[in-house]
Amino acid sequence: RLREQSEAGKEIMGKRLSKNAKKQLFNGLFLLLLIGITMAILLASNRELNFENIWEFLLGCNPWLLAAAFVCMLLFIEFEGFSLHLISRRLGHRCRLYSSMVYSAADVYYSALTPSASGGQPACAYYMVKDGMDTGTATFALVFNLVAYTAAIFVIGATGFLLRPHLFAEFEFWIRFLVAAGLVAQGVLLAFFVACMRCHKGGLKFGNAVVSLLVKIRLMKKPEKWRERLSEEVEKYRIGFEEIKKHRALFFEALALNVAQRVSQILVNCFVCLAAGVTCFWDVFAMQAFVLIGYNSIPLPGGVGAFEYLYLHIYGLLFEDAFILSAMMVTRTISYYLCILVSGAMTLAYHIHILKRKKEKINYINIQEKSENEERE
Repeated sequence: RLREQSEAGKEIMGKRLSKNAKKQLFNGLFLLLLIGITMAILLASNRELNFENIWEFLLGCNPWLLAAAFVCMLLFIEFEGFSLHLISRRLGHRCRLYSSMVYSAADVYYSALTPSASGGQPACAYYMVKDGMDTGTATFALVFNLVAYTAAIFVIGATGFLLRPHLFAEFEFWIRFLVAAGLVAQGVLLAFFVACMRCHKGGLKFGNAVVSLLVKIRLMKKPEKWRERLSEEVEKYRIGFEEIKKHRALFFEALALNVAQRVSQILVNCFVCLAAGVTCFWDVFAMQAFVLIGYNSIPLPGGVGAFEYLYLHIYGLLFEDAFILSAMMVTRTISYYLCILVSGAMTLAYHIHILKRKKEKINYINIQEKSENEERE
């Protein structure tokens, strides 16, 4: 009977892995398609965009400042790892710092591949639980970090407005719309989290009203499934609020680390521009903050297409096309494509380590059972 149950469990796990592998393959192909379409549009509409110009741009850059941009990309992964490590330890789970860095890498990697970064948190939770963290602690840690992350995006967007409000007034209509929509979206999302935590009944009632409206205008099917998911999310944040009340200082510490993470992401572009001889640091910082808040409002993997569209139009206010295109491609290569490779390599290496650890545990159990059987005989 145990053997039959084991075989059945393996079959179910195999189906789950197969389904997950197919989903990841689809996400990867969709991302490649988006990148291909974006590059085709950029190449067709901009004569200045070619490998020769990008190479000349790199040759004229300060190599130390380009290295600083690469370091900022690594810090983007590490600051989230510090945040998750701090939260997990305060909630009672003594995880290793390296493991926390891998949780962050898994979040970054899967978020970059999935629309609206929807795959990041489940992947992060998977490795947390695999390392022995109970489901409740993993959930609370991710709730803490998600709320801090959303608040950090809002803070960065507001900082862009405070630094250079006149730049926003000069944007074209659709650029202003996307940037404003991004700031509003983060504000609404943050308000939703607070509503779920402090007055969960009101948040649930409002969410159900939105579901009913979407069903009525035929933008949503299977309302009961969405209401059930909504109820689960609201309950998760309500319970999370109870933990936040116990650790009030922890939220602000996590917020500071998440703000640092987003600043490091913006600094990738700042250092690329400084390396090329640009001196108006705060103009570049504010413009990149506008880009960040704008493409975060669009549910595309990594904001592919949206990032490029916003970058070209926002930086076009101060710089020439040839510089913008080269700076954009170098920035995007470091902050997105290299980030995917680094975080993906970290995730894969840790996944192999977990599988090896599991195999060693099974072998140890088999040896123990064999030894016990021999003693009985």
